[in-house]
Amino acid sequence: MKEILDVQKQSFIENGPPSHRQRIDSLRRCIALIEKNEMKFINALNHDFSNRSKGEIKISEIDQTIRNLSFTIKNLKNWMKPKKRRSSLGLGLVGGKSFLTATPLGSVGIIAPWNFPVGMVFYPAASILAAGNKIMAKPSEITPHTADLIKAAVKEYFDDSEFSVILGGPEIGKAFSSLPLDHLLYTGSNVIAKKVLQNTANNLVPTTLELGGKSPTIISGDANLKLAAKRILFAKTMNAGQVCLAPDYVFLKKGLQEKFLEELKNVFKSYYPIENQNDYTSMVNAHHYERMKQYINDAISKGAVVVPLGQNQPENPHTILTTLILETTENMDVMKNEIFGPLLPILLYEDLTEVIKYINLHDRPLGLYFFGNKKSEQNYVINNTRSGGVTINDALFHILQARLPFGGVGESGYGCYHGYEGFLNFSNLRSIYYQTTFDSVLSIIRPPRSKSFDKLSKIFKFLG
Repeated sequence: MKEILDVQKQSFIENGPPSHRQRIDSLRRCIALIEKNEMKFINALNHDFSNRSKGEIKISEIDQTIRNLSFTIKNLKNWMKPKKRRSSLGLGLVGGKSFLTATPLGSVGIIAPWNFPVGMVFYPAASILAAGNKIMAKPSEITPHTADLIKAAVKEYFDDSEFSVILGGPEIGKAFSSLPLDHLLYTGSNVIAKKVLQNTANNLVPTTLELGGKSPTIISGDANLKLAAKRILFAKTMNAGQVCLAPDYVFLKKGLQEKFLEELKNVFKSYYPIENQNDYTSMVNAHHYERMKQYINDAISKGAVVVPLGQNQPENPHTILTTLILETTENMDVMKNEIFGPLLPILLYEDLTEVIKYINLHDRPLGLYFFGNKKSEQNYVINNTRSGGVTINDALFHILQARLPFGGVGESGYGCYHGYEGFLNFSNLRSIYYQTTFDSVLSIIRPPRSKSFDKLSKIFKFLG
């Protein structure tokens, strides 16, 4: 690994920052390798999971990643232009010029998770390559067939000096995060993130963390419950809830429970009729399957009512159809941990203040979702909570907006990628100032200082 990093750094020294044309070429090669290997990726993912919906792979891993790369290509020229800033101290009036230029950092590491192993390598790669950087990526060992394919595909389209893929388990991950990279993006759990930061600290490597968390969903009294059920279940059934932005639990206005449960059952039946339930994605492995079972058993033992939405157990192993947890209490494991699976606790509330208080007493989530039509309630939720992003009257969709950055806050991470802000996140924002040749004013501040200095000092206090 160190040898590859040395090659990348030497290449950067010898060749300098890549031009706009070279960056576009790198982004197009990413699109080409994804398109060429689309069916191979689908098959590899179905090998790594017991079963993975092909349609979901298409929209979440393939299409969305290509869309992000294409959007980056279209906007890169404008992003790369130096941005002129007004010069302070009135120096702009006599010829001083200030610019902010985004320059490459160097070699950026990606530690990608198993839930979207293709997308979570190439989605941020758009921002990283656009900023003119090299990439070293480590896919998750939990999805080994997909990781092998990513390595082979990247090797076909890129030299190691541009983009290299490292395979391995936790020990390799530890060594990878200990490299003297110029930046590291880690996507995964909060627990592992703390270990990653301990490793990066030794080399003062700046980091971007995307950590997920328990994303709350609030349903107001005037919400369209049928529409809410459709959109919440689309987000919760995506990858069987193994999504960092999946709705983790629902706060439902009291009095709406019976109708909302009916809508959820009807929507799930329409999404996954009996003949189509084998299209439902499984848990990635036995460990995570048993983790879901443990959450269910713990909730039942503490008084919860468990309502599976599916009618029959699919034939695929490690599969749990979306399951509601009713009469949920805070002491249940399903409310203490990020679920990252197909369980959906539902809590009831009388007043929105209760909900806001609950959310603010817990870790700040990556996403927050509100269903309701009153602008006053929407603004109340937005203004009185903290989260990485917000979607009103849907879930997940803020990450699909190409012109909005994606990232967390507090316990759900920091830094971002996606769009212009992602380009900036992986850039060195370099301040460049061209001094005026007009020297009369500047000479006043240099010794020996006269009475004119005192006057000018007073003026400087008020100049922007």
